[in-house]
Amino acid sequence: MAAHEEETARPRMLNLLIGVTLMTIVIALWYLLDYYYLRESTGDVTWYPPAQGCVLLEGGCHAGLGIDSSLAFALQQAHDDEGTLTFEVRVHGRAPQAVTVQFIGRDMAVESRRLSLQDKGDGLFVGRGSLGLCSAHVDAWRAQVVVLSDHGLRGSWFDFDSHDLGSAMAGRGDKRCL
Repeated sequence: MAAHEEETARPRMLNLLIGVTLMTIVIALWYLLDYYYLRESTGDVTWYPPAQGCVLLEGGCHAGLGIDSSLAFALQQAHDDEGTLTFEVRVHGRAPQAVTVQFIGRDMAVESRRLSLQDKGDGLFVGRGSLGLCSAHVDAWRAQVVVLSDHGLRGSWFDFDSHDLGSAMAGRGDKRCL
């Protein structure tokens, strides 16, 4: 008895779907490779979300800057009458050249303030300053941290309330000053 092999050809539509699927996978892999390794943004910042659940005034927050780097941002409360704040950014996995922090009022029409931090070596950048605003209500702020490195501009954002800062300052009464 001879074994008869039955030739079953795939339908043309299935071949087309397989080809489209493979092409989609190749394009997605190219996009990921470009986004994490090849892109060197010199004009635009590549934004990365912060880690969930961080409270900026309780030890700082972290954010990944791609697969092989990250940053940690801490905002320390003022202990003087001037309302001066200390900002600290530590960058891991990159050779940072400069770090800036921009404070933007969320849901408010307020001027933003940009501060350049000083390089203290080993990926640590520190700065001091204030936002220069006093208010009698709780203000929501966003700190945008941008790192200039050998791979361009990369950054993340961290949200906080000025109420949390103002309540710790002595002698300010009901006003919360930044």
